[in-house]
Amino acid sequence: MSASSSVVETLARIKREAEETGRSEKELFRVHIHKLNSKNRNALAAIPFSKRILLLPQCLRNPDCPAPQNEEGYICQQCSPDCQVNILSQKAHTLGYKGCYILPGGSMIPRLIAATKPQAVIGISCEEEALLGLLTLDKHGIAAYGVLLLRDGCMNTAVDLDYALTIISLTKSEGTTFPP
Repeated sequence: MSASSSVVETLARIKREAEETGRSEKELFRVHIHKLNSKNRNALAAIPFSKRILLLPQCLRNPDCPAPQNEEGYICQQCSPDCQVNILSQKAHTLGYKGCYILPGGSMIPRLIAATKPQAVIGISCEEEALLGLLTLDKHGIAAYGVLLLRDGCMNTAVDLDYALTIISLTKSEGTTFPP
């Protein structure tokens, strides 16, 4: 079974479980994301910032964001000091991350992974996208951590900025002391 077919099967199994148990898909996605994040926590902490990439969703941008787009996604113009994308991308840059990408969609991820060859990926997204990414990266042996949006949708989303900055800044010396 290929990695992509096992990921698709896992998502289908979770959706069936939601139908059978009456639990929401989002709730079950969160359970699996928590398990994968817990599994990857120490590995992520041990990987230098220079071997990590940060993936941000375009929906986290302000609606009037002037960021131009190229083949790697949107390019933050650092025009607003309170913009979450600006704050997160600047933190990744300051720490020396291999890259920070503001993606218009998840379909860009395989190409970015192939091009950058990171040892770790931190992604911020909604539940289904996070689980899909975590499962895929897990199959390829890449330590990944999913930070969930507080409010999802196609625009005007939000993330717990303090939590996201904690995960982005995680080092081995902090090991297992950071929040799940």
